Amino acid sequence: MGPVTKNVAKNVADTLATGAATSAAQSVKLPPRTFMRRIAADKTANTIAISAASLVPLMAMVGGGVDASRYYMTETRLQAACDAGALAARRSMDDDDFSTEDKQVGLNFFDQNYPDGTFGLDGLSRDYTADSDGTVTGSATGTLPTSIMGAFGYQQFDLAVDCSAEINISNTDIMFVLDVTGSMNCNVSHSNCSNPSDSKIRSLRTSVMTFYDTVDSATSQSAQIRYGIVPYSHQVNVGGSLDAAWMATSHTYQSREADWEVTVTYEPETYDYVRTGDGYNFEYQERIETNDYGVSLDECRDIAFNQDRSQIFVSSDPGGWTQVSQTGTDPRITSYTGPARYEQQNFDGGTYYYGNERCQLFFESNYYYAESDITVTEGRTETREFFWAYRPVEWDLTSLYSTGSLSTPTGWEEANETHTWNGCIEEAVTTRDSVWDPIPTGANDLDIDLVPNSPETRWKPKLPSLTYLRYADDSDSAYSSSNWVLGDVTRSDEDKVNADTTCPKAARKLAEFASRSDLESWISEAEGFTAGGNTYHDFGMIWGSRFISPDGIFADENTTAPNGDAISRHIVFMTDGTQVVNSRLYGLYGMEWWDRRVTADADYSQQSSNHAERFQAACKAARDKNISVWVVAFGTTLSQNLIDCATPGRAYSASDSTSLDSAFREIAEKIAALRLTA
Repeated sequence: MGPVTKNVAKNVADTLATGAATSAAQSVKLPPRTFMRRIAADKTANTIAISAASLVPLMAMVGGGVDASRYYMTETRLQAACDAGALAARRSMDDDDFSTEDKQVGLNFFDQNYPDGTFGLDGLSRDYTADSDGTVTGSATGTLPTSIMGAFGYQQFDLAVDCSAEINISNTDIMFVLDVTGSMNCNVSHSNCSNPSDSKIRSLRTSVMTFYDTVDSATSQSAQIRYGIVPYSHQVNVGGSLDAAWMATSHTYQSREADWEVTVTYEPETYDYVRTGDGYNFEYQERIETNDYGVSLDECRDIAFNQDRSQIFVSSDPGGWTQVSQTGTDPRITSYTGPARYEQQNFDGGTYYYGNERCQLFFESNYYYAESDITVTEGRTETREFFWAYRPVEWDLTSLYSTGSLSTPTGWEEANETHTWNGCIEEAVTTRDSVWDPIPTGANDLDIDLVPNSPETRWKPKLPSLTYLRYADDSDSAYSSSNWVLGDVTRSDEDKVNADTTCPKAARKLAEFASRSDLESWISEAEGFTAGGNTYHDFGMIWGSRFISPDGIFADENTTAPNGDAISRHIVFMTDGTQVVNSRLYGLYGMEWWDRRVTADADYSQQSSNHAERFQAACKAARDKNISVWVVAFGTTLSQNLIDCATPGRAYSASDSTSLDSAFREIAEKIAALRLTA
């Protein structure tokens, strides 16, 4: 019972006691009989006297109850109006400075909730002030006339209420998932897309700082406020936050490898013939005269009689040979059997001249054929012509994680090329399903709590310099899907087209910023926070959810705060466009026309809807973990796809830089838990 109620009850009790004492005194001192005394003495009139006497306490009790009820209703309504005004005034403040305008906002809200004269309150006075910490304090006073208790000497109640409101944030994790696609280099009207001073990415930088300032001004010194940032386009750069154990040791890329065309020829160097059969088909040729000078008579005789002139090889026809064996490669020695043509020379007289030591001899020449063993010794000649075979190739990646680069024989004529990894990735194994609620089995990419432990669950480094488009004809056809080739392509030149890709700035894990300037530097153009690429909402949401989840790969960092209090988790997702897919771009799922991990035939419409469904699945996965999802559509339509992603009531549309700033400020204020403190 409050002090006002106690006073009312005491007054009612005092009144009843006084009435009782008076009645007792009258019953002792009897005046002379009068008409009234006669009626009092008349037993038939006792009921009237008793009823009259009971009206006094009854009026006090009823009157006290009525006026007490009016008091409480008035005080409750007055307190609610004071609270509403304090909250409105605090929310109106951009920082801890309390302006005349902020005060007027509070007074207006008070008046809307408690119009002057409500419940008959007189002399209403209300006021709002604020201290240097930005806490708004309000007060209201007034006088409430009584309705019945005035008959007992109580004419009014004095009412006074106090209220205060502040923004005070406890442990909070905030993950910015920010669209940094090429259109962010345009202004809102898209009349200039060369990163003008009013470009959308510049407006985004300003609004992020507004968000930070709003939260920072409301942060308790004992609280932990951490920020993470995932810039996304058709890639996310998260490799720097991942352990090597979570990365694949090998992976198949749409790559190329050497395909030498080797031509080998053999040229006969020597022939050895050994006759193995009798001669046949003798043919007389001619009578041959030979003259040898400077020889002796005995030598002349040897020439004439002692030398075998019956097996002189003349020629052969390899077409009639049968190969027996072949050994070696350089030289290559091949054995054959078959006919060979020989010459037989028979001595037919001669003369020896002593004067000049001349030996003149005559022979008859006959050709014939005979079966032989033929041994051919051939010298090897090799010519090599270099070609590229463009096809899926599996590469060993183990050296990449220790050195930051990978060397492969993908240069001209198998020269080594060095490929560096900048942190963008390819996703874990997924499925081609089109329905994603619930998430299908095998869709590891949509498991925001995935901790890789197998080839199917590990992530792969994105290596665009190792990845190529496959197409027919020349490079002019490389960007036309009608010329793309799913099978192998062989080329004899360096007319190559590497994968088309963009890798945003490396994502930032949740951590406290040491100062405002640290955040300002992080999102600056000079530090690589720039725009480029196509819009894939699912990529940003998948990894924003992974970074902020209290479970999964970052559970050790995200589950608890140093002060032991609960953590409020929020994803702030901002985009300036609808999802735009492109089958040749190198994204989280490789080059989708060739890798086909999302759709079986890389159909554009199916690909687009499939990514939209994946986006919704990632949003739901975050919401299911009690993570608030805030969505801001900047300079674009707030589509149903974006609305459905957000936690109900937390989707915003910003048509220009001013409204973007307002949206970010409002989100920050709501995250900062604007609340009554008294």
